[in-house]
Amino acid sequence: MNMLIRFFIMVSLLKQQFKQQSVSEHLSIETLTAPIVRHYRVLPHDMGFRDHLPNYRYLSFIELNITNWLMARCHQKGIKNLGWIIAMQEMVYLKEIKFLSKMTVNSTLVGWEKKYVYFETRFFVKNQLMGVGMTKFVLTNKKGKCAPEILDMTGEQTNEVIDSWNQHQVAIKSAKSAESKKTVKSTKAA
Repeated sequence: MNMLIRFFIMVSLLKQQFKQQSVSEHLSIETLTAPIVRHYRVLPHDMGFRDHLPNYRYLSFIELNITNWLMARCHQKGIKNLGWIIAMQEMVYLKEIKFLSKMTVNSTLVGWEKKYVYFETRFFVKNQLMGVGMTKFVLTNKKGKCAPEILDMTGEQTNEVIDSWNQHQVAIKSAKSAESKKTVKSTKAA
């Protein structure tokens, strides 16, 4: 419930901001990669049964920031809001974020390719890095999946982190595929 309230507050603030912004035909790299920085207080609804922000809650804050970025870029481009579907997410937790801490969540577009868009999100408390998340997602509209080109992300722009992360995903899929083939063979032999 808490995240829904934060979402509606974010949307209403964005709509007020949109009234003052002009629409442009082309989004620059600077506009696309400008970080989305939001400040939050860790409230009782954010807490799990431990005395710190639970792992799953970090992902919710990432979703709020990426949704904010996507709504703003769609408005700037003058297109209807796009949706997005997460393909892969990973978090590195460095330190616990305690109850009532004031947290800064900084999300930045770090790359894209033919199908996917990549974001890095950093969590800070008092300017100390508490966690880093990576998110890979696909853009969608009413017709289905959209290429990142719809938001002027042309060609491919990746980095070493994205490339190694994707290789890791391929390795996991290959291992699962090999494991399921073994299971099928042993079932047939029996």
